[in-house]
Amino acid sequence: MKLSGVAILLLAADVHAFHTSSGSFQGYGQSTTTALHAAANNNESTSRRSFSFSLVKAAGMGVGALVSPQAAFAGIDVSGLQVEGGGSSGNPNLAKQLQAYDGSGKTRVKEINELGTATTSTPRAIIDKPSMIDQSLDSKVAHWAYRANPGFGPSLTTTGPFKNLYRLNDSVVPPSGSKLRSVGVQFEFPSDWLQLDKFTGGIQYVDQRNGDKLYLLQATLPPDSTLSSLSKTVLGDLIFDPQGSVSKTGQNIEEYKVVNGQTLVECPDGGCATRRRFKIKYATITGNGLRVERRGLVDAYQVDNEVYMLMTSSNAVKFEQKDSMERETVEKIVASFVLDI
Repeated sequence: MKLSGVAILLLAADVHAFHTSSGSFQGYGQSTTTALHAAANNNESTSRRSFSFSLVKAAGMGVGALVSPQAAFAGIDVSGLQVEGGGSSGNPNLAKQLQAYDGSGKTRVKEINELGTATTSTPRAIIDKPSMIDQSLDSKVAHWAYRANPGFGPSLTTTGPFKNLYRLNDSVVPPSGSKLRSVGVQFEFPSDWLQLDKFTGGIQYVDQRNGDKLYLLQATLPPDSTLSSLSKTVLGDLIFDPQGSVSKTGQNIEEYKVVNGQTLVECPDGGCATRRRFKIKYATITGNGLRVERRGLVDAYQVDNEVYMLMTSSNAVKFEQKDSMERETVEKIVASFVLDI
């Protein structure tokens, strides 16, 4: 029985870890003879606790039970419980409830076996295109940079001088037709931000206190263009297209504009990934009709004919305060964005 097993473990723990006068515990590996000898020496020191003969005997029985184990059951033996009530009709409700307990744990074993089958039936491996990719998304607009291995959660490492940041390391789906199996991404963000839509396969986090967000996006470049030559207008259209992932998160985008762009790394020969940073402003309309001004930063890398973008979004009033914590946070997020190809 389960309860008997617990009693044996408690008694065994008392025998192998008895308290001494110094307050320390004797380690495991002491024999029963040693325990009896320690009990006999209690006549010389009244400060030591003694063991009664009944406890030692019970412990011996516990050891014997461990040496010669009996048949154990995972369930609770209720075969001896009385289910009849005081009336002539008995207690049918109790009898019905007790039918679920057969005393052998067969039901629980069956549940565990079914659970093991469910969790191991689908192998977790890097795949070219996760099954949760929204097939309705136009490849010409910015959509989620889908995680290449959605079977595992992203790797999050605590970092920062005050250990209040997460460093995310993950792999996302490579460009269409690329020889790459995946594209490595890394960036840092506050550890108290909440992950959104984790089951969609994308990467999106939000600060629940003020609504600041980050999005990891991917888009195909227009024909005969590169990230270096991409105009600010085209970039804004890619990100805020009504069919894109940003708009499909439920945000009603009223207007948008890419204010400026800065080239951070230029790689004309393709030996590395060209990197640019953009400042954007846009406005959303809430469910009750209120207009909310937003500001954001976008860090973009080019891989083959596609761009990978880490976008941050903040309240316009806080963002425009250059010394504000919100402005500093989003700037550090995009600055930490690194691609591994």
